[in-house]
Amino acid sequence: MFPIDNTWFIGRRLNTNIYSVHGIEIWAEDTELVTEVIVDEAISEAQSIYEKIHNNSTKLSNQVIHHFVIPKIQELCFNNNNLSNVIIELSKKDHYTFRHCIGVAVISFLIGKWLGLNEEELNDLSIAGLLHDLGKTRIPDSILKKAGKLSAEEFAEMKRHTQWGYEMVKNLPGLTEQQALVALQHHEREDGSGYPFGIYGDKITYFSKIVAVADVFHTMISERVYKKPVSLYQVFQEIYQRAFGLFDPLIVQCFITNIMTRMIGDSVLLSDGRVARIIKLHPDDLINPLVEYQGQYYDLRQSKNKILGFASNH
Repeated sequence: MFPIDNTWFIGRRLNTNIYSVHGIEIWAEDTELVTEVIVDEAISEAQSIYEKIHNNSTKLSNQVIHHFVIPKIQELCFNNNNLSNVIIELSKKDHYTFRHCIGVAVISFLIGKWLGLNEEELNDLSIAGLLHDLGKTRIPDSILKKAGKLSAEEFAEMKRHTQWGYEMVKNLPGLTEQQALVALQHHEREDGSGYPFGIYGDKITYFSKIVAVADVFHTMISERVYKKPVSLYQVFQEIYQRAFGLFDPLIVQCFITNIMTRMIGDSVLLSDGRVARIIKLHPDDLINPLVEYQGQYYDLRQSKNKILGFASNH
């Protein structure tokens, strides 16, 4: 069995619209607003950090980055009793570059927590996730923001962000070699098909393996100017199918088990347009749960209907 960490549930759900947090009743709409504010603040901090490092205007240290960003990440991970709100906010298309950095930091933190990392390791992992794409500050916008497919020359240039990121993170005071290696290795894959060096298996650091899953998950669920988000079912399906080739299967299994467990009771949008509520997970097929719609129960294992994504309460 893979660990299921229930420390997320600080509050409890009273019904589909009201939560009790520390004995105070809060409407679901209010929890969404709080989440939106925290995510926006975190994005602003991430943008400031990236710009200062890129412009070399301030020699930011691990301690400074920790002070400004880790409290926001912890607040999103521990003081918010609805994971779907967090993921909905993290997947919006505006300010994508910095929203992605925060998204990867938050998701990496959660995966690390579910895998049993201690507090110091979680903080180091979060900062590594935050800075994993730092090298992209040296990539021209004409490549970064190109709507169409990159040419071979453009893709070769894009891949250089990993090596640039490694050097930039390595030169920041107080950051570790392991954190710098995340910037270098987050596109490496278990079967050696990744870049920049095509390393595989144990040659890839544990932090890099975690951030690789978080990076792909957030990229796929995110809306972009030129791309619609991929359905939640398809994201999980693709990540799970690649677990024995591209990603570490233990990390993938732990991630999907824990995130789906936290969706029990949440409303989700189905591929036929209906909004249903997740009632129960099937251990043999976590991404096709039992759902309820207007008093009727449907087993998605036996249906062409799949989960498109979370249903916002707005």
